[in-house]
Amino acid sequence: MDIEKTTEKKSGIPLRMWMVFIIIGLAGQFAWSVENMYLNTYITYLNFTDKTGIGFNYSLMIAITTACSAIVAMLTTIFMGALTDRIGHKKLFISVGYSVWGIATASFGLLNVNSDNDIIKISMSAFTAAVMVVVIDCLMTYFGSTANDASFNSYVTSHTDDSNRSKVEGVLGILPLVSMLFIFVGLNGLTTKDNGYRWDIFFYIIGGLVFLVGILSFFLLPKEKEKTNSETYVKLLVDGFKPKTVKTNKKLYLILLVYFIFSTACQVYFPYLMTYIEYSCSIANSGSSFLTPFAIVMAIALIGGSALSVVFGFLSDKVGRNKMIIPSLMVFALGLLLMFFIPTIASDTMRMVYGAIACLLMILGFVGVPTVINALVREYIPKGREGSFMGVRMLFVVALPMCIGPFIGDAFNGVYGKPHMGDYGVVSNLPSSFGYLMAFALVFLTLIPLYFYFKELKKGTDEHAQ
Repeated sequence: MDIEKTTEKKSGIPLRMWMVFIIIGLAGQFAWSVENMYLNTYITYLNFTDKTGIGFNYSLMIAITTACSAIVAMLTTIFMGALTDRIGHKKLFISVGYSVWGIATASFGLLNVNSDNDIIKISMSAFTAAVMVVVIDCLMTYFGSTANDASFNSYVTSHTDDSNRSKVEGVLGILPLVSMLFIFVGLNGLTTKDNGYRWDIFFYIIGGLVFLVGILSFFLLPKEKEKTNSETYVKLLVDGFKPKTVKTNKKLYLILLVYFIFSTACQVYFPYLMTYIEYSCSIANSGSSFLTPFAIVMAIALIGGSALSVVFGFLSDKVGRNKMIIPSLMVFALGLLLMFFIPTIASDTMRMVYGAIACLLMILGFVGVPTVINALVREYIPKGREGSFMGVRMLFVVALPMCIGPFIGDAFNGVYGKPHMGDYGVVSNLPSSFGYLMAFALVFLTLIPLYFYFKELKKGTDEHAQ
C-alpha cells in the first residue's frame, strides 16, 4: 500500500543528528572529490608522465571514466535504494558500505606507472593503469552509491522536513567544498612533481579516512526506528519510472528536469576543472610548498563559496526555496562566463586574482543551485519511498548528465584545446574555455522546465512546497 506524505513538523534537528549529517556526509565527499576531480587529474598525470612517449587521449578517457561511473552509480542506487526501503537497516548499509568504500579508494594507491622496482605496488604501463582506474572507479562507485546515494541520502530525507531542509541542504552543500579545501591545502602537494608525485600516499590517506568513518558511523548513528515499506521490492524498484507516477508527481519530475539540465552543464566542464585551471589558465600548481598559486585560488573560492552557501541555505528556508531558484542559476551563469576569460589575462598575478573571483562565483552557483533543488526534491518524494526515489534522482542528476556532459566537453577540448607536451613528450589537447560557454548556454535552458514548474505551482495542488 502507498505510504502517504505527512505534514507533521519536527521539533528540530538534535545535535547528534547534525553530527551524523556532517561527519558521514563529509567523509563521503572526501571520496567523491577523489572520484570526480582527482581521478581525472590522475589520468592526466598518467598520460603526461608516460616514459614510452606513446600516451593516449586522456580527455576521452576522462569522459569514459565519468560515464561508466555514472551508470554504475545510477544502477546501484536504483536497486539498493529500493532494497533499503523494503528491508530497512540503512544504518548497516551506511556503516559497511563506507568501510568498503574506503578500502576501494585506497586501492588506487597500488597502481604504479612505469616502474619495476616497487614491490609494494603493481607496476604497469600508463594506459593499463588508466584502464585499471576505470575498473576500480566502478567498484568504489558501487559501494559509494550503496552507502551514500541509496542509504545516507534517503536517511537524510526521512530525518528532515519542509521547515529545515534548506538549512540541512545548505550545510550538506558546503561539504564538497570543505572536502576539496582540505584536500587542496593539506594533500594536494602529494600530487605534484616537486613532491615526487606521491599519489599512493594521497589515496591511502583519503581511503583511510573514509574507512574510519564507516567504522565510527556504526556507533554514531542512532538505533533505527524507521519503518519498512510493505510494498513488493519490484514495485518499489519500478514505480518511480512509471508514466502514472510522473503524472501524479509533476512538480517532482519538473524539478528533476531542471536539475538534469543544470547537472549536464556542470559535467561539460567539471571533470576537466583542475586541469583547466592549472594548465589552460597557467595558474601554477608547482613548488616545494603545498600552498601553490593553484591551491590559493581554489582555497579562496572554496572558503568564500562555503560561507556564502550556508547563508544561502538559511535564506532559502526564510524567504522560500522557489524564490531562490532563478537567482542562484544566474549567479552560476555569471561565474561560468567569467571562467571563460581567465586564460586571456596576461599578468600572472591578475590572472590569479581574477581566477579566484570567477571560481568563487562559479562554485557558489555550483553549490547554491543544488541547495535549493535538493530541498525541493526531498520535499516532493513520497514518504516511505526515500530510498526508491534516490534511483530516479540519480538518473536525472548523475547518470544522464555524466554520460552526456563530459563528451560535450571532450569535443570542445578536441577542437579548441591547445596542445600540451607532457614530461616525456606525450602531446595532448588541454581543456578548452569554450566548454564554459557551452555550460553557460545550457543554464538558460533550465528556464523552460521552470516555466512549467511555476505554472504547476499556481494551480495550488501541492500544499507542502514553499
